Parts: sequence; structure tokens; C-alpha cells
Amino acid sequence: MDVDSDSSSSSSSDSNDEELEKYKQDEMKKKIDALENKILINPSDYDAHVELIEVLRCADDLDQLRAARKRLNDKYPLSANLWLDWIKDEIAIVTTDEEKDNIIKLCEKAVKDYLSIDLWLEYVQFSIGCMSDTTGTDIIRELMERALTAGGLHVPNGNVLFEVYNEFEKLILMSLKQGTDEKAINDQKRRINNLYRRQLSVPLFDMENTYAEYQQWLTAENLEKEKSTVDAYNKAFSKLQQIQVFEDRLLSKEAKDRLESYEEYIRWEKNPKEGGNKPSRIICLYERAIADIPLTQTLWADYIDYIVVTIKEADFILATCKRSVDNCTWSSDLWIIYLTQAEANNQSHEEITAIMEKALSSWFSSPAEYRSLYLSYIFYLRRRLNNTDAETKLKRIEDIRSMLEQGQKFLLESYGYSGDPNCELLLWWTDFEAIITGDMERVRNMWNEILNAGLNQYSSYWMKYINIEIQFGDQKHVRKIFARALMTNTDLPETIGTEWIRYETLYGDLDTLLNCKEKYKTKMKQVQETHEKDPKTENKIGTKEKEAKKRKWDEKEPTKTHNEKSNGNFKVPYAKNDNKQESESSPVKKFKTTEINLDKGGRHMEVEGKENRSVFVSNLDFAVTELEVKDALSSVGHCEVLLVRDFKGRSKGFGYVLFEKPEMVEEALKKDRESVNNRPMFVSKCQPDKQSRSSGLRFPTELEKNKLFVKGLPFTCTKTDIENIFKPYGALKDVRVVTFRNGHSKGLAYVDFEDEVSAAQALLKTDNTIIKDRTISVALSRPPERRDPSEIKSYPPVAKFKSQASPLLLGRRAKLSFTPSVLQKKSAQTASTSADDKTPLNNDDFRKMLLGSK
Repeated sequence: MDVDSDSSSSSSSDSNDEELEKYKQDEMKKKIDALENKILINPSDYDAHVELIEVLRCADDLDQLRAARKRLNDKYPLSANLWLDWIKDEIAIVTTDEEKDNIIKLCEKAVKDYLSIDLWLEYVQFSIGCMSDTTGTDIIRELMERALTAGGLHVPNGNVLFEVYNEFEKLILMSLKQGTDEKAINDQKRRINNLYRRQLSVPLFDMENTYAEYQQWLTAENLEKEKSTVDAYNKAFSKLQQIQVFEDRLLSKEAKDRLESYEEYIRWEKNPKEGGNKPSRIICLYERAIADIPLTQTLWADYIDYIVVTIKEADFILATCKRSVDNCTWSSDLWIIYLTQAEANNQSHEEITAIMEKALSSWFSSPAEYRSLYLSYIFYLRRRLNNTDAETKLKRIEDIRSMLEQGQKFLLESYGYSGDPNCELLLWWTDFEAIITGDMERVRNMWNEILNAGLNQYSSYWMKYINIEIQFGDQKHVRKIFARALMTNTDLPETIGTEWIRYETLYGDLDTLLNCKEKYKTKMKQVQETHEKDPKTENKIGTKEKEAKKRKWDEKEPTKTHNEKSNGNFKVPYAKNDNKQESESSPVKKFKTTEINLDKGGRHMEVEGKENRSVFVSNLDFAVTELEVKDALSSVGHCEVLLVRDFKGRSKGFGYVLFEKPEMVEEALKKDRESVNNRPMFVSKCQPDKQSRSSGLRFPTELEKNKLFVKGLPFTCTKTDIENIFKPYGALKDVRVVTFRNGHSKGLAYVDFEDEVSAAQALLKTDNTIIKDRTISVALSRPPERRDPSEIKSYPPVAKFKSQASPLLLGRRAKLSFTPSVLQKKSAQTASTSADDKTPLNNDDFRKMLLGSK
């Protein structure tokens, strides 16, 4: 009875275990199916791939696991941990020589993705296990040398590779000692001794213990310590103490937060006076950084730039470029670098085209990135026309046209008008056809497309068209275009008219000149009538006296709405519409005018009631257009831009931007100092009320003991060069290079230190030093105070100084000034008193003050 009961209980328990196992398998299968479906929908879902691999490992389905790993590796580089799991799983079941060869191939792929000491160790140890008696030793030594080349300079873990190599050679020595070949034994001892010397000459963690182990080995083998080895060890140990601070910073942070520390470390290593600028050490550092933070685009770009200049090895450069785009597929900049380097290193047209096709299959966040990619490839295609025969040239011209059409079609279908708002592709295409093919009929058709896309309101585009026609077309078409441009309501009809008159003086006869002047006169009369209806237009033509003066804001004058033809209005280009309500007849929406107005001086935008969604932009290059500013702010959202212009229609370098929503303003303010046409664009809140408007000066005017003012710098000196000059004396907070409006350096800079002591030390050490054949002057920063305009007295204009007067007036009583003599005397007395009361401090005075002598 009891036996039957126990038997029944046992069978029931087995049944429950089987049901539980079946349930687990069903659940796992459901999870696998769900992940497979997720990957099918979105093949780029990296996390889903990784999760599927983990589930398949638990399911112990090796065939499906291999397929999943291969699929992920085809799309993305694998991390060191994923590679290690794959290799270990394969090693666990290896039996045949063919399977061993497959594992070797797997290890070769693994060590190419990222630098990993653990991967190299796994590779070496597996190879040692597969070593044959005949050729195995040489193969292992070759593999170990490759491992040391890749990771022997890895400061925290490189010593492990040396130790494995050393142990391998010591085992060979032990086997040789069992025989009687003294020459082979002594050769092996020398090999081990050289290996120790190599290891001790590299700054690595735990090198003190390595040195102690080396001494013990010498004693055991009755060998003498060589002075060269000791010197190399001392030098390496000194270097280790120098770089210890950088290594500690890296170890104190998580991998994802190490970018800044790596960049500082690499800069130090690149400096010949500090790190020594050793390419092998710098490359190892870049590889360590990439292994920790592989998705950092700028890191890859810097790495490639470095090896292009220093290594100049085509295979290495191209392999690194490929790795960069495998990791950062979304970076158009890296794809462009890859295309450029492929061409520079003589890759075939088919290989370069394959790179371009792969780039286009990636996803980029903005149309500007696609434009840059298309143009880079098109520029390459144009260079292929050089040094070719006529038949080949014709075929390659068709290739260029085909790619231009493809680029235009893609941008238009994907982004609408915002895909190429400034018609960059078409503009380049027109130049290409005019210069290379001479097909002016095609050029004119394309220019009609450009102008019909809404750009006919800008006189600059008309002038580009006209200049192309002047250079490559004929006079008949030039005059037609001038007439069309003058009839169109453009932003600067005066420019078109004066340029037409200038053209006729050079190429025309009296009839064409008179005809041109008559049309220009008629146009300007129309413009004048428009201005009379709306006297507050931006391009209002006043008298010479008004043009010569700075126009003042008249707060009492009532605000009026602009006429649509006025330059004080905005016209908004088509933007991509998610609702697909664009006009089918044209991809470009009609331009709409906004309610933003200027004052009669053309210096202020009427933003009353809209201040919360407006910003003020300044410090712009005079050549920058509204479209370029809009393009720079396009990531913020839809906006309308107006650059303020003078009476001649020239940009004053500042303007206003109105956004659709108030919350966009905060995002726009983050764009402050972003480069537009190689100049930092200042973005600030819009404050139309002059009384409440804050001062434009962004820097303090009092004496700053922690900031230095440097002058006399070479004009080629960059911010990085200045940082390298001053950072030995203390921590830097900021370095600002003073530039002209075109972005060129004035030879001046402000260097801001964290503390006053560092600034004082830097002043004493760097003042009157020579930088690139120029003597620099260093002083404490004290910018001149800006006076309140209301405090400045205005006097009538003065005549020329005596030194500037005509020789005919010498000997006579020259009229030096129209200022009353009483005012002149008072002014002279005031200046004299001021000079006596306050003597400017020189650098010696500042030194005494800082050192406590005064």
C-alpha cells in the first residue's frame, strides 16, 4: 500500500515538473517570437537584438543564436562582452579543426571592432591551446606581437598582455632546459630579457612589481642587470607619475562620462613639450576612448584627422572611417569624411559609389545633412571629369546630372521646400552647366525654376543669374533678365537698376543706355509712390541730409502697416507639412506677409504684444542673408527673419526673428554664439523699449584680477594656441579671441583664470615673451567703460587738423575748429586736470600691486 502511494506521488511530481518545463518553454518561445517580430518591424532596434540574443542563450538554441548574433553584427559593431560570450559559447562545443578555424576567424573579427584586452587574451589563450608542435610557436609569437601593438600601451591593463607573452616564453625555456642545446637556451634567455626590457620601458600600472619580478628572474638565471633596462624603467616610471592624474580621472568616472577627460588626456599627449606627441600612444588613447564612448561623432572625426596627418596608411585610414560610420550611422559629417578619404586613397569608383549608397540608406536628422552628402558626392563626380577623353566626359556629365536630379527629387519629396530652401543644388547645377558644358538654354530653364521657387524677391539671386549670363551668355538675354528683375518687386530695386546702368556703360550704346535709364526711372517712381502711401518702409529714400545722419526713433509717430512690397515685411517659405496639404501644382507655397514692421529708420521691429515670441540677433556678417539666419534657426521651429538694413539696402549685421510659439524663444536663445557664415551669432531676448533695454556690453568694465588682456598676438593664433600658452600657470576658465567682423583675429585676447594667483603668475611669466616672432603684451583686464549716450555733448563738426590742412593755407590763420573758443579753453583745462589726477597703470604697477609691494 505504501509502495503504491510512493509510486503515485513520484509520478505526480514528475508530471508537474514536465508541465512546468513545458510552460517555461512556451513562454520563452512566445518571447522569442515577439522579439523577432519587433526586429522585423524595426531592424535598427539594437536593444531588441541584444535582448533576443540573451533569451536564445537561455533557450540553448545554438543555431538560432548564431543567426541572431550574425544578424546583429551585420548591422552594428558588437561590444567586447557580446563578442566574448559568442567566442566562449563556440569554444565550449568545438571539436573539429574546421570549427577551430571558424573560431579563429571569429576572434579576428572581434578584435577589429574595439580595443579590448580581454578579447586579445581569449584569442591568444585559444590559439595556444590549438598550437601544433612544428609551426605553432611562431604563430603565437606573431599573434602576441599584434596584441602588444594594439593594447601594449593600455596603461591600466597592458601589463597583462606582456605577462602572458612572458609566461609563454618561460615555458619554452623550461622545455629547452630539458635538453642540451646551450645555444638555444641562451637565445631564449635573451628573448625573455628583451621582452622584460620592452615591458619596463612602457608606463603601465603595477610596473614596480614587474621590475621586482625581473630582478628575481635575473638572479635565478645568473644574469646581470643592464643599465639600459634600468634607465628605460626609470624614464617610464616618471612618465607614469605624470599621466597618473589623467588615468585617475578616467577611472573615477563611468565610461559614458569620460569624453572630456579623454580629450584633455589626448591634448596633453599630443603636446611635444608635455606628452611627447608619440603616435602609438595617442592612437592607443583614441582606441580606448572609442571603446568607452563609441557613439561620439567628434571623437571619431578627430581620430581620423589625426591618423590622416600622422600615419598616412591607406588601409588603416579607410578601416577607421568604416568603423566610424558603422558606429555613428546618423552622422553625415563622418560619411563625407569617408567619401573624401576613399577618393584620396585611390579607391575605385564602384567602391566610392557603394559608400554613397550605404550612406543614403542611413537616417539623418535634417535636410541640410542630406544636402551636404549629395553635394560632396557630386563634387567627387565633377572631379572625375578631369583628364578624360571626350566620350568618357559626356557619359560622366550625364552621371552628374542624374545625381543632381536624384538629390533634388529626394529632398523635395521628403522635406518639401525646406529640403533645399536656398536652392543650393540648383545653383551649383547652373554654374556647372554654364562653366563645364556651356548649355545656356538649360541654365536659363533652371534659373527660372529657382526664381519661381519664391527667390525672385531677392535681388541677390537676380544678380547671380545676371552675372552668369554676362560671363557665359549673350547681351540679348542679359538685358531681358535685367528688365525682368526690375519689373519684379524685389528687396533692392536700386541695386538692379544701378547695375543695369553700369552694364550699359560698358557694353551698350546710347539707345540702350537711355532705354535702361528710362525703365529705371519709371520703376523708382513706382517705388516712390509706394513709399508715399506707406512712409515707414525700410528702404525709404530720403534726402542726402537724412541719409547722412543716424536716423532716430520717433516714439510719437503712429505705427502703420507695411505694404506687401515693402522690405519691412516677411514672406514665409513653404515648410514641410505633416497634413500633406501642399499645393499639387507646385511644391512651393505662396509667400505670406507678416505683421512685423520697422520704424522709419529701419532699425526697429514693431513687436508690441509679440515680445514673448521674438528674439534679437546680432554680430552677423554683413553678407549673411535672411535665409541663412533662418536655416541656422530651423531646428527650433518655423520662424520669420528680418535683417535691418541701411538706406542703401546693406545689412547692418543685426535683425529680428519672430517665432510661431513663445516656447520656441528659449530654444532659440540656446543658439547664442552659434556660427553663421564663420561668425558667432548673438541671440538675445527682444526688448523693444529702449528704456528697459539692457546694455549691449556683455563684459564687465572694472579691474579683473583673474583675467588677463593679451595684445600683439600673431593673427594666426587660435584659441587652442592661446590655451596652450597660458594653461601651464593655472586652471583656465575661458579664453576669448577678439576678431574683426569677418572673423579674422585682431591679435587680441582675454584669458580668464579660475583664481587671481594663477593670473598673476601668468602675467609675470608671459609678458613681453615672443610668440611666432611677435612680442606679446600681457596686462590685467580692465575694459574701458561705456559712457551713457545722454552724457555725451554733441558739438558741430570740426574742420581738419593743422597737420591735415592744405599747404595753401599755411601761413594764414587756419580755421581749426568751429567750436567756440570758450568751450575750447574749458575743454583743454578739463583735459589737463584729468591727466594730472589719474595716471594710467602700467604692467610694472600691476605687478607691484599683485605682489603686495604697493
